[in-house]
Amino acid sequence: MYALIDSWLLSLLGEGLLFGILSSLIKIFIAIAIAFIVAIILVVINRMFVKSKKRLMVKIAESVIAHKIIYYFTIFIFFASINMLFPKISAIGSLTMLMFVICAAADIVIDAYTINPISRKRPIKGPITVIKIAICIILGIIIVSVLLNQNPLILISGFGAFTAILSIVFKDALVGLVAGVQITSENMLEIGDWISIPSMGVEGEVVDIALITVKVRAFDNTTFTLPAYTFQTTACKNWHRTITKEMRQVSYSISIDPDSIKMDGEETNLTKWRHAILEGIRKDPHLKDKFSIGVKTQGFSNGEGVPISIYYTVDIVEYDKYVEYSSVFGEKTIASLKEYGLIPFQKRPSKV
Repeated sequence: MYALIDSWLLSLLGEGLLFGILSSLIKIFIAIAIAFIVAIILVVINRMFVKSKKRLMVKIAESVIAHKIIYYFTIFIFFASINMLFPKISAIGSLTMLMFVICAAADIVIDAYTINPISRKRPIKGPITVIKIAICIILGIIIVSVLLNQNPLILISGFGAFTAILSIVFKDALVGLVAGVQITSENMLEIGDWISIPSMGVEGEVVDIALITVKVRAFDNTTFTLPAYTFQTTACKNWHRTITKEMRQVSYSISIDPDSIKMDGEETNLTKWRHAILEGIRKDPHLKDKFSIGVKTQGFSNGEGVPISIYYTVDIVEYDKYVEYSSVFGEKTIASLKEYGLIPFQKRPSKV
């Protein structure tokens, strides 16, 4: 098509500066028109997806808009269309926009995958990010080779030493990369898990598992962004099984003043109190009776009274309801001591 335009202009104007200027302007205009037509077609198709009754189609359409892939692809078409006019500019522009298109397409795949319930157990954001980085590095090398008029293989041959330097400079990032892949592959965490890291004061819901970071949303909607390797080096408690199996363990400890423990018939008042607490737990409608119940005396503990440990499992999953339930249980447990003549242990003032 461009050859026909040049032939027509030559017949009208002949060779000269005016011919060169008009030829270039017409070709640029045609490239813009082609890109514009492609953009219109893609926008129309995307709007059809938006109106689709299928959730996946709607999600893809929304993601296409959010990640601006039509915009990037339109610019890519423009640069590709001016290859005969400006070869080097076309090559650099096309490769750069191709990089943006691939990254946007990868993000769209991630968004579409989140619709599938398995995405909570097997997030693909980490592996896809690795692929994106690899493609960007390859395209980046090709772009540099075009700028320098060098064979890409020559640049790649020197990339080994450059990689060694990067591995030293970005050691923490690489450790995070490996940890992120391990978290995904070994299913250590899932989106929606409730976790706590006591040593760091972190507790909340896992909302994102990226390549080198994990985001946790706390009670107050603040977000902790943690390096992925945190979960390999720091003790972390995951409440996933507790929530999915609809159960939580109630755990309560109290110390009894040994001076208040007395014989009551053939048993002590402490024994009768323990049995009463145990019987009350067994009648609790929230009890998960397939799990252990313990109301036990653990002996003396450094002069801090007689410690009693109580634990059992209930079917209360919602955290706020669980907190209220366990608090009421603790309060009733303390109040019931008086019925048996028992007193919670309190430290005696030191004698001078």
